[in-house]
Amino acid sequence: MKHVSTQTAADRTLFSTPLTPAYFRCALSNLKSVRMITTTALLCAVCALIDMFFLPIGGAFLRVYFSFLTAGLLCMIAGPFLALPAGILVDTLSFLFSGGDPMGYFPGYALSSMLSFLIYALFLWRTHLSLSRIFIARLTVNVLINVILGSVWKHILYGNAYIVYFISGAIKNIALLPIEAALMLVLYRRMVPILQKLHLIPGSVEVTVRRRDYVFSVIAGLIGIAVLIGYYIYKN
Repeated sequence: MKHVSTQTAADRTLFSTPLTPAYFRCALSNLKSVRMITTTALLCAVCALIDMFFLPIGGAFLRVYFSFLTAGLLCMIAGPFLALPAGILVDTLSFLFSGGDPMGYFPGYALSSMLSFLIYALFLWRTHLSLSRIFIARLTVNVLINVILGSVWKHILYGNAYIVYFISGAIKNIALLPIEAALMLVLYRRMVPILQKLHLIPGSVEVTVRRRDYVFSVIAGLIGIAVLIGYYIYKN
């Protein structure tokens, strides 16, 4: 027997901007869906597990994590209202899975995680995906959350001047940004058809790469390389 989709017109609706009443009404409906809540909870556990693995690139605080890939995927499914508690849950699970931190549980990182998930949801939920949109979403998280807020939390926890953490964090996050955005695009192009078959995202969602996206990524990549070269010249 042929499967018939049960998606309504509202289920297929996409939004070009989150600044509409219809967007928030649609996002609130996810809070009433047991399927969405359980799927989000499962992805929170996956995200927390992936957060345990990182690549050290220098110093005690310069590390490359990969949980941003699953964080964006989770928010693409969950929407902004489910993304908020999901961010707190992922941070708490990451703390527990890692065996805790000698400094204890710090709520500032829970706030950072919650805001990061909200930003991803506002950019990626129920909309067409492009490299430039993904890039801007990751740029916003890198600058506002990882660099600005993250430097505040490190200053509070470990001392040293705020500017020390800010400079090292800015260099890392700007240099890695093009690679991170490209990884997100590759993963989401593979995952979107699967999520559509599972009716977790609208079937009308498309992942597109335009000519301007290639130009955009080349410029961003050159900026990242220039930042790294400038940093090494300055250090040496």
